Amino acid sequence: MSNIKHKVEQQPGVSVHREIPAARPADEFDVSKMSVETRAAWKRVCVDGNATADDFKHVFSSIMSSRVVDDVLK
Repeated sequence: MSNIKHKVEQQPGVSVHREIPAARPADEFDVSKMSVETRAAWKRVCVDGNATADDFKHVFSSIMSSRVVDDVLK
């Protein structure tokens, strides 16, 4: 995930510069290695609509490291 997109938003009197990680292509993900628990959490978040806060945390932890998620939630 080393590709970064640079986005500039013009606002009155200021330019806001942002670095946005580029989307990762599908071939970088091997969903066959995804655990049953992770698949279930993804389905609750994206399909069923019955997701809990723990489901969201589990999904984000499957994309980023748990440490990153914990740091964000501090």
